[in-house]
Amino acid sequence: MLLKTKFRYSFLFVVAVLSCIFGAGISITGVAAPVMPAAVHRVGVVTDTGLNAASKYGIAKLMAALRDKGVVVSEDAAAIPKDDVVIVAGLASNHDAAASALRSMGIASPGGNEALTIRKAARYKGKPAILLAGGGETGLMYAALDTADRVSWAAPGANPLQFVRDATEKPMLRQRGVVMFTMNQAYFESRFLDEKFWERYFAVLADDRINQLVLTLGYEDGGYMAPPYPYFFDVDGFPDVKVVGLTPEQQARNRNAMKTMLRLAGERGIHVKIGIWEHIYRGGGQRGANSWASDGTKPTAGLVWGLDGKNLVPYTVAALKKFYDTFPEIAETQFRMHDESGLRKPEIEPFWRDLWAFFKTNEPKMPIEMRAKGLSRTTITDAQAQGLTVNLDTKIWMEQMGLPYHPTQINRQDQDNARHGYADLLQYPQTYKMDWTLWNGGTQRLLVWADPDYARRMARGALLYNGDTMAVTEMEATKLLGEPHNTPPRDFLNEKYRYFDWEFERYWAFYRVWGRLMYNPDTPADVWQQEYVKRFGPSAGPHVMKAVQLASTVLPHVVASSYLYSMFPTTTGWPEMEPMGGLPQFADREEPSDVAQFMSVKSEAASILQGTDTAQRRPEEISYWFSRTSDEILAEITAAESSLKSAPSNEFKSTMTDAKILAAIARFHAARQLGGVSYNLYKQAGDLTALDAAVGYERNAVKAWSEIVASAGDFYIDNMSFGPVERRFPHHWKDELTILQRDFDQLVAERAKATGKPGAAPVGVRKYDPSVLPPVATLLKPSGPAVPARDFRVNARVSAPSGVKTILLRYRHVNQHENYETAIMTRDPKTGLYSAAIPATYIDPKYDLIYFIEIVDQKGTGRIYPDLDVETPYVMIPVAR
Repeated sequence: MLLKTKFRYSFLFVVAVLSCIFGAGISITGVAAPVMPAAVHRVGVVTDTGLNAASKYGIAKLMAALRDKGVVVSEDAAAIPKDDVVIVAGLASNHDAAASALRSMGIASPGGNEALTIRKAARYKGKPAILLAGGGETGLMYAALDTADRVSWAAPGANPLQFVRDATEKPMLRQRGVVMFTMNQAYFESRFLDEKFWERYFAVLADDRINQLVLTLGYEDGGYMAPPYPYFFDVDGFPDVKVVGLTPEQQARNRNAMKTMLRLAGERGIHVKIGIWEHIYRGGGQRGANSWASDGTKPTAGLVWGLDGKNLVPYTVAALKKFYDTFPEIAETQFRMHDESGLRKPEIEPFWRDLWAFFKTNEPKMPIEMRAKGLSRTTITDAQAQGLTVNLDTKIWMEQMGLPYHPTQINRQDQDNARHGYADLLQYPQTYKMDWTLWNGGTQRLLVWADPDYARRMARGALLYNGDTMAVTEMEATKLLGEPHNTPPRDFLNEKYRYFDWEFERYWAFYRVWGRLMYNPDTPADVWQQEYVKRFGPSAGPHVMKAVQLASTVLPHVVASSYLYSMFPTTTGWPEMEPMGGLPQFADREEPSDVAQFMSVKSEAASILQGTDTAQRRPEEISYWFSRTSDEILAEITAAESSLKSAPSNEFKSTMTDAKILAAIARFHAARQLGGVSYNLYKQAGDLTALDAAVGYERNAVKAWSEIVASAGDFYIDNMSFGPVERRFPHHWKDELTILQRDFDQLVAERAKATGKPGAAPVGVRKYDPSVLPPVATLLKPSGPAVPARDFRVNARVSAPSGVKTILLRYRHVNQHENYETAIMTRDPKTGLYSAAIPATYIDPKYDLIYFIEIVDQKGTGRIYPDLDVETPYVMIPVAR
């Protein structure tokens, strides 16, 4: 026995040493798996029989990636003795080779259609093997696509399997979507009618584990697809409802294109959610401020005619039935519910009541997603009374891209409705699911974006209210909005810098970080890091990546900390290219869109004059953040440019151009923050030195905008349309520069005529010193949920070297209609902890609780905790029910 034991330990020691030296994999049975060869020239592929299109697609992509590296790939079982490595791919639920390998290695089967396991330490018929196992067909596809990606990273002549990793993954979010609008007919149809576009688009989504396309039909586009049905077919019994000028052949073309798109999506593990946003076109807000659009009172080429208040409901019911019969692949529908859909207010509830009756009879199992804006509870309960599955979809942060969390407190203008966020919808007992959509398409429309930390944090935020669904808006989402529907499509990146077949391919990193981190927030960083290396080289790639990631933080900070509320809508605001007016307008109307976390420039001026404290982030600190971030972006750009080993590619040049533009945008806002405070000090105190400072800061802001124009150079065409000119949407940064220079001249003229208030003392912005650290409050983890009829105590450990001046607990229900309540936290001399209680009388089983801490030290330095820079800046605590 002793001899056997010594032999066993010696054997394991040798195996361990060999593993360290050669990277050998060891199966759980304790038997050494064959060491992966240093060179791989032949790979055999063994797959389950009867796999579906998605699995076959992924495996085909993997074999193509290997062949691109010069590897001979064979599916001939007789050739396995000649192979260097065997790839075994299949479903864990089958009884074929993959499932057998899982069992032999003692590995639990991945559960769920999209779950996967990848193991390098496998063997097949005595050969080193890589095991790809899916909990279902889509999971197997993901495993194969991940492996194909990793093969593509290998340098020429290197081992093509060197980056393959062991993995066991399953999705955190069940649905991970991208929203596509149909805002310009010619542009949409240039994609919709092209099968090659969908093949390429869905390939990107599948690679990045995005499993849903939300196709939104009709949205402030002048009546196109309002409603969508007659663009695809006529409806029996309603011969007069037609798209004016649309032929039967064109209807058939559209119908076939939809079927092709749905088929290709299914073959990539992607399901399509159709958003039906306009039910009848009546002009008004549906025109979207497009001066060329019909007012809906007469037949117009390309638009639906023949619908009215009398036939609207019977037509819609009949059309929906034919729609689902024609396109049975559609498994979920999203509806716009309120009067912007063309319905008049008295029509809304009867309209939906009749539609719910249709669904109960014809499509009782179809999930119905209701847009939350303008949605009445009666409409929800009517659908539920019919036994229908109801989900609600709402915006995470305005129709813009704020910071990666649900806002702590939304703007007062929308506090009493469900336009901005979750409102009062997160009630218990829970009778519906919330689906979360980030309307990033109003903010980052054009310039490259890829911030993995942001995507990771926002994806976890979609778990709120037991959520498992999130969608983001595709890049260039509103492209050609505002142009007549027959405008020829065009790329916005100048042709001389083109490096793609389809312009969406510029944004590969956007789709990668969103898709992979919505699927698994712990996805290893090499998934995007190595892609940068592949595209830009091992020296420059890391710097390009860092420049893009830093640049991606700029606009979310603009939206969250300093914005004009009038720019709320996607079809109105565009912080990527709009400077928010001249300084006087900005100073008067600017406000944060998280009003709990940030202080406006007007409020800061009042605080300076009154000598008040705050835990909010002041404009001076925000200005410093923009300046520092701009410097960091430029440093990474310089490092990337100096480390290139070959002539810069078009992708390198355009990516660095975008980063330079965003660095200059950050410098613009750094100056604007200080200028806004200074101008308000002048207006509130009558001090001309403050006005002089405001002029100086605005001069710097105009200079920064000039740098944007210079950085853009000729990379972008002059006529980029993302919104209607009637809403002052610019077509290029230089359009806004002309206006900014004019407004600056007016500001200088104002200074020349200004007279100060007699006796006004000189006053200026606070000097922000980054070396002065704020007090730190660490919230202790609650021991359990809040319990009705019992105080809920919040405890914090505090570090404040100068001493605590004030520390407050701010709390409310998870109901955005409410303002926060306040409790003073006191120190327990025994434990040293600060604590306060949320009163038992406040704890309501109808809502969970949300809270955070505001602390100011004796020097007047304040901070809110949790810290928004590193985590969600509040705690949500469930209530026991």
